Amino acid sequence: MTMTKLISILTIFLLTACGGDEGAENTEKTVSKAKRDCSLSMGWESRAPYQFERNGEITGIDVQIFKQAADTINCDVTFVEKSWTELLTDLEKGELDVLAGATVTPDREEFANFSPSYRDESFTLFIRASNSYNGNTLSGFLSRSQKVGITSDYFYGQEVYELMNHPQYSNLFVDSKSGEQSFFNILYSEIDGVLADPVEGHYIIKRKRLDDKIKASNVHIPSDSVAFMFSKKTVKDKQLESLQKAIKGMVDNNQVQQVISQF
Repeated sequence: MTMTKLISILTIFLLTACGGDEGAENTEKTVSKAKRDCSLSMGWESRAPYQFERNGEITGIDVQIFKQAADTINCDVTFVEKSWTELLTDLEKGELDVLAGATVTPDREEFANFSPSYRDESFTLFIRASNSYNGNTLSGFLSRSQKVGITSDYFYGQEVYELMNHPQYSNLFVDSKSGEQSFFNILYSEIDGVLADPVEGHYIIKRKRLDDKIKASNVHIPSDSVAFMFSKKTVKDKQLESLQKAIKGMVDNNQVQQVISQF
């Protein structure tokens, strides 16, 4: 074998060996980069623009805020879609880690811990476009024997809670699995109005092209703050404290408002 051929063979061998090492190193870096310290399961229901699916990805205001908070403790977030009632049950049983947009109540505090409040949520009564009611109280609407759609196990504040338990009005509240379903129940004449977050309500009207069929009334239920709720059975101690701190930091640093402005 000539010296020239020997040098060529050695050169090819060295280049191949170096390439293999680089490939292995890149693979190792990819695996290392993908590895996370933990995974948190987040329950969601279709509530655009807060929680919804777009192009096969779960996104929305609440989702993006929590994903950023989870990133601070190097956690992945997986998603489970069910009705709000089912999600609450799963969280209580420890089959889910976190829910978003939740009002703190004594009943929920028995099985969940909460983050600091991260946004306010109010409710508006949406009614059929042809409905002549121009009052500004829910009790006035109900006194006309008008039925109101609500989402099962939502907390609408003390005022609505008292009306829901009032002997004269209790049978006028009609449960559904989602706010969007209640909007269509108006069209089907099963109910006369629906209580919904105003941002969510207008979003549904625009997306479903219901502008000429449903309108916002003058009835507005005052704002209440909402938080993330964590299962006491699965999210504990340092992890809980880290998430609470991260969410508070996002509120204080105006990062939450930045996320909201994107939607």
